[in-house]
Amino acid sequence: MDRQALLDIRDGFLAAMNEHNAEKMAHYCADDVVADEVAESEPFVGVEAFKEAYSGVFEGYPDCHSEILEAYMDGDVVICQVRWTATNTGVFRGLDPTGKKVDLRIAYFLTLKDGKIAKITEYYDLATLLVQQGQLAL
Repeated sequence: MDRQALLDIRDGFLAAMNEHNAEKMAHYCADDVVADEVAESEPFVGVEAFKEAYSGVFEGYPDCHSEILEAYMDGDVVICQVRWTATNTGVFRGLDPTGKKVDLRIAYFLTLKDGKIAKITEYYDLATLLVQQGQLAL
């Protein structure tokens, strides 16, 4: 893929995330996308599981916002470091809301195939998230 196509996919995907629109995000993904959130025990496989997972993020953090801090592209891979800010005002993956604000850096590795995101690998510090939400004491 050329550089502009990679930029368009990256920017469209993250803009849809900032719009809290899992359906629009899924438009950029292959039907069999693998969304591997490393802090979770199992990846989300398939576009429906992907949409469900991100819908849950938007329910738990309805004001979430991502800002690109750095981005790199090579071949069919896009790597982004984003600053993710949000307030936990909804239930998220079975945990009650805390009402606390979070501010994390997240690294996304987007692997593309045939013009769609085939794999998303997401890295963030789960302990930092839990401390900021008051769910883990250090």
